[in-house]
Amino acid sequence: MTEEKENGASPSFELKVPMRAAVLTTTALILGGLAYLYYETYAMQPPYEPGYPGDAFFPRLALGFSMIWALIVLGRGFFLPPEAQAEGGEEPFLQTHWAEFVSIVVFVYLYAVLLEPIGFEIMTIALMMCLLVPRMRAESAPRGALLLGFLLSLATMIILYLGLVPMLNIPLPLKFLPIYIL
Repeated sequence: MTEEKENGASPSFELKVPMRAAVLTTTALILGGLAYLYYETYAMQPPYEPGYPGDAFFPRLALGFSMIWALIVLGRGFFLPPEAQAEGGEEPFLQTHWAEFVSIVVFVYLYAVLLEPIGFEIMTIALMMCLLVPRMRAESAPRGALLLGFLLSLATMIILYLGLVPMLNIPLPLKFLPIYIL
């Protein structure tokens, strides 16, 4: 039996990209997005008092560190000789499936669009279930994958809620959980 038949995937859905090109392209795109977001922090409100860092301080700090790491990854990818990157003589490939990639993009887009009308709790659990359950079904029974996927999705939503709402005081479109915990 061939590998395509064992995996249940058609070769027409396979996407095979050299690992170095994938990492460099992705990092360059992320660096461009980070630079744009850094530029946008200059539109934030200036500090109220002298000596106060202001609203843009933390975003600039986080974006600046992220841009430094992206530049390190790009520099390492461009200037490290290919012999030092892969042992064995052959460059590694990143192999994925188009259908899986497109479905993840669609799920994340729907999460962003439907977050406000449906609510953070429901959408976070739904997104995590869509991402986790198909991967877990390959290793366990469908009922077990659904249960474990739901429990992990619920835990993820609770951790994000506790980190964003009470700790960082970030307003989220909540439907069930309290906006403030006293």
